[in-house]
Amino acid sequence: MREMVTSAIPRWLAALDEQKPYIEVLDGERLSPMSPYFVHGELAVELAVQVRRWAKGRGAVGAEVRFYFDRGDGTWSSLLPDVSYMSFERLPRSMDDRFQRPRIAPDIAIEILSPEDRPARVKRKVETYIEYGATLVVVLDPRMRRVAVHRRDGTVEEREARGSWPVAPFDGLVLDWDEAYHDIGIS
Repeated sequence: MREMVTSAIPRWLAALDEQKPYIEVLDGERLSPMSPYFVHGELAVELAVQVRRWAKGRGAVGAEVRFYFDRGDGTWSSLLPDVSYMSFERLPRSMDDRFQRPRIAPDIAIEILSPEDRPARVKRKVETYIEYGATLVVVLDPRMRRVAVHRRDGTVEEREARGSWPVAPFDGLVLDWDEAYHDIGIS
């Protein structure tokens, strides 16, 4: 696992936050804009609310917060997980740039797949999150209602996005997939 990046964020990368649609950068390559689909947004909100209920006092929960990763060779990645959780232990809350534009991965990153997502690119994003400190990366295929839970130890758990189940190793965090999908209309 890499340490927090301390180098300055290049101007071209910081400028990505000044225009919509927001795009991600993976290993120096600009990716397609973020998904504009309503179901994608609904699921992100539902999951963020569930994680937020659990996270109070422990850390910050955000939607499409930009995280910056410097490979050290001048190649940057900048990802916007649909939902992220960052513990205050790893990154104390503040208004300074280090908290507002984190240079480490969140403890939990939740990625909701879009129709244009490609498996190799999703795999590389998961690897980048883990490499820069994520404990858990949850990848949801919203149409198939399938979840892949990637852990820092290299294990991957695949299951249906149905019912509710605890999210180890985060004591007390339970994701209720039926609640998340309640008003969405995908059975």
